[in-house]
Amino acid sequence: MPSARAAFDRATLAFLGVLIVLTWLRIEALRLNPVGLYFDEAQYWMWSRTFDWGYFTKPPLIAWVIGATTTLMGTDAEWAIRLGAPIAHAIAGVAIYALARNMYGAWAGFWAGIGYLLMPGVVFSSNLISTDALLLPLWSLALFAMWRLVVTRAWIWAIALGLFVGVGSLAKYAMLYFILCTALAAYWMPPVRQALAKGRGIIAFFIALAVLTPNIIWNVEHGFATARHTAANARLDGSDMFNLDELFEFVSGQMLLGPIIFFVLIGFAWRAWRRASGLSDEDKFLISYMLPPFLIVATIAFISRANANWAAVAYPAALIWATGGLFATSKGRKWLVTAMALNVLIAVAFPFAALDPVIANRFKGLRTTQGWEETAHEIALRAAPQPGEPPFTAVLVDDRVTYFELAYYWRNARRAEVPLPPVRMWLLHGEAQNSAESTDPMRPEEGGRVLVVHLTPDYLPFVAGDFTVFRTVEHLTVPLGGSVNRELEISVGEGFAPAPRDEAFAQRLRDQRDQNRRD
Repeated sequence: MPSARAAFDRATLAFLGVLIVLTWLRIEALRLNPVGLYFDEAQYWMWSRTFDWGYFTKPPLIAWVIGATTTLMGTDAEWAIRLGAPIAHAIAGVAIYALARNMYGAWAGFWAGIGYLLMPGVVFSSNLISTDALLLPLWSLALFAMWRLVVTRAWIWAIALGLFVGVGSLAKYAMLYFILCTALAAYWMPPVRQALAKGRGIIAFFIALAVLTPNIIWNVEHGFATARHTAANARLDGSDMFNLDELFEFVSGQMLLGPIIFFVLIGFAWRAWRRASGLSDEDKFLISYMLPPFLIVATIAFISRANANWAAVAYPAALIWATGGLFATSKGRKWLVTAMALNVLIAVAFPFAALDPVIANRFKGLRTTQGWEETAHEIALRAAPQPGEPPFTAVLVDDRVTYFELAYYWRNARRAEVPLPPVRMWLLHGEAQNSAESTDPMRPEEGGRVLVVHLTPDYLPFVAGDFTVFRTVEHLTVPLGGSVNRELEISVGEGFAPAPRDEAFAQRLRDQRDQNRRD
């Protein structure tokens, strides 16, 4: 285990220089970024208006960070909402640099830290605020604290470990993989067992539990809403199981690490499998903190589905392992430089692709962000009071994307006291299935005269059945660029009286979905 050298040697100064320049460029890019908020980001912004220990679909840290950045910047513009992302990734880069330096030396630390900052997944993630952006620095700090605890057995690292795991769990429950990874490391490595002995592991566990306890209490008080949503995301309901295509998509999605690093890791994993008895402590430690989340999520992908980022907590250890192995030989260092150069090319190409409507609209994730300010403006024109007509008592939307985007892009109009009606969410089922339905379901007392906005035309007859009088007004087309449009149906409903969500309603819904699949 190489010893750390001076804190501000050439490797450290070089890393800090690159880190500061990259982070500054990313913050400036946020200011210039014309891409509107994803609906997830709009949802998190809405949560940030009210402090709480939990929210319907996520733990609270992301809302707290957005609340902090928008307050400090004095604006809730898109760039201020997203400001926490590049700062969080910079912190993760520092932690990865420090851990790789401790394990493999100063310049290996430099390449690992820079490698993290240039990973395609991090390049993309630095442009939007997400739970992963906040989870990864806390996971990386916890990983560094765990390794320092193994090396030094100092109580301060046990305390730091508990704090990082606890706060990380407030970012995303995937942080709890850390406990499983630590159990594997302890089973495999005597030094880890010794580091956790004499109460150090116990105190780390209880500190993490103390930090997480307010969120646990919030979940108990709200029927475990966040925990249930997290479990439901995996869709382990027994339907449509065993999907090789989903598994392949998940595994190939790990190229978020970078194409060359991805294939290097496959080679290293194969070599480690064949020579398990010859692994160093560094190898065993890093494998322990990448293998469990990857295998668990890969299994979920095979039996149901999984997004590539669900295994993102494996990336810090994977990147350090790949960098340390490559840096050990002159040939490996050449591959490492090539890998970084390719990642730089991807990083440079990304903004051009994202800003080109023809290219961006080929990707669903980017397409869903386009044109919401214009869409909100068009809906506002129709929702505003018209001469000779009674005002609308509410605007009803039938999907959560429209709900959160309107909530954000109408904020300035509401501050200017433009008389826009409240936005309400139509309940498809008898109880709330998402944050929008939980926060602002349509209320009978607001159902006198309602402007109804459909982004999901298949629901139109079911929405119509919840009103005593209902008429379709117009079809609204909003150009998104690149010959792609957002298509909306605008209707007016009066006398909101929702039909019973009974078996007959459920059967009609199933019949409609079966018909759509046949079509």
